[in-house]
Amino acid sequence: MVLKMPIVFVNSLPDLALERVARPLLARLRRAALWLREHERRTRDRAELAQMSNRELNDLGIGRSDIPGVMDAPEWRNDRR
Repeated sequence: MVLKMPIVFVNSLPDLALERVARPLLARLRRAALWLREHERRTRDRAELAQMSNRELNDLGIGRSDIPGVMDAPEWRNDRR
């Protein structure tokens, strides 16, 4: 006996079902893109701070050992920016 499975194409799904799948997926993709953009910005900023001299860092009110903490602090808790 051969079982035949129906082939379901995206076009055959009701619009509501497609929206239930697509909307959360797009929201996750947006969050991932925002996270990636923020990660790239922090990486660039961290590299820029690492290139600065100790005097320049001192002018900003931070030391070399403070760089990771300053860059990893959430924006709303980051008093040094």
